[in-house]
Amino acid sequence: MRKIYLFLMVALVYSCSVEDDSYLEYGDTFSLTASAEADGCSLSAGADKSTTITVAQAEAIPSWDEVRKLYLSLLDEGVSRNGEFDPTIWDLIDAFNESPLGEFTTVYTVTEGECSDSVVLTINVVEKLPSDPTCELSAGEDASKTITKSEADAIPSWDEVRKLYLSLLDEGVARNGSFDPSIWDLINSYTGPGEYSTTYTITDGDCSDSVKLTIVVVADGTSDPTCSLSAGADASKTITQSEADAIPSWDEVRKLYLSLLEPGVSKEGTFDPTIWDIINSYTGPGAYTTTYTVTDGDCTDSVELTVYVVADSPADPTCNLILETESSKSITFSEAEAIPSWDEVRKLYLSLLPQGVSRNGSFDPSIWDLINDFNERGVGAYTTTYTVVEGDCTDSIKLTINVISDN
Repeated sequence: MRKIYLFLMVALVYSCSVEDDSYLEYGDTFSLTASAEADGCSLSAGADKSTTITVAQAEAIPSWDEVRKLYLSLLDEGVSRNGEFDPTIWDLIDAFNESPLGEFTTVYTVTEGECSDSVVLTINVVEKLPSDPTCELSAGEDASKTITKSEADAIPSWDEVRKLYLSLLDEGVARNGSFDPSIWDLINSYTGPGEYSTTYTITDGDCSDSVKLTIVVVADGTSDPTCSLSAGADASKTITQSEADAIPSWDEVRKLYLSLLEPGVSKEGTFDPTIWDIINSYTGPGAYTTTYTVTDGDCTDSVELTVYVVADSPADPTCNLILETESSKSITFSEAEAIPSWDEVRKLYLSLLPQGVSRNGSFDPSIWDLINDFNERGVGAYTTTYTVVEGDCTDSIKLTINVISDN
């Protein structure tokens, strides 16, 4: 994980679990300066421009390329996007990591033959955007509603799901706003009990406002859904030092811990120590534990999540914990769809192991990752690497479920 920290100095603008491109929306404050034509060159990079975004929006930018696109979005229409930045995008990212508030300015230069022209592009990063007293538009207060799994399963259509979320809005709020994630995204992400949130935004001219709407789906037979909150059982996973060192970002470390949660547990809880604290404390092999807490109203529950990092095993021919290297099984699409739970999917993969191999190993990709992949692709091969650890020895086997079309 020591490599993680180097990568993650940039991840303040990478993180994301969700993608937010709202930083592209605040382009209404521009300083315009006429560009000059000289020496008979009609090439123009356009006028100097700037825009203002919040620190939260800047930190949510997921990649170097999205930072580049943000600056390119300031260019006048028709200006080539193949120019050069000085300072470079990486230099701007490094400067932001050192001090996130302030002006981040670059000179963008376009060249054509012997002609060139430049424009100054500036991103102003502030703690929060000033409020506009003329914008009295309001989307109301955040709202949520709890329904049972049977009630959720019985919702007959996309339109009825949309109406369910719209029913959470305060009286008088426009019903023609936009959802992020969309209603279809919410439907596709539905896997049973859990929280399904969307940001609903209304717009009137230059004014906009948003509200968070949440549907909480609980298991059938829950007598008091507001106070039966559960973070699940304590969980752990073992990975090698090489695997830990190869984790590329803060967000991937977060996902690693979230993958330990039981199905249906909200992924919007808090970590103590935080993911950053865990990354900073990483020194190689050892146990890295955090307490993950979920909250719903006055109810809270916590679970301990631990990632054990073990030393890479030496090339020792006596460390043969699994005699085979691959195992597979074919099932039909209908059989795959009929598997009722995460645990049954796990058992299906474990059934592929040779006799005598420990059932307490780890899957990469995880069972949840395999389930999500199946929900997207359907028919196809779903392979995971199953790893067992005993003392200083580790061994792995590739397990594959081939989902074929029904005959």
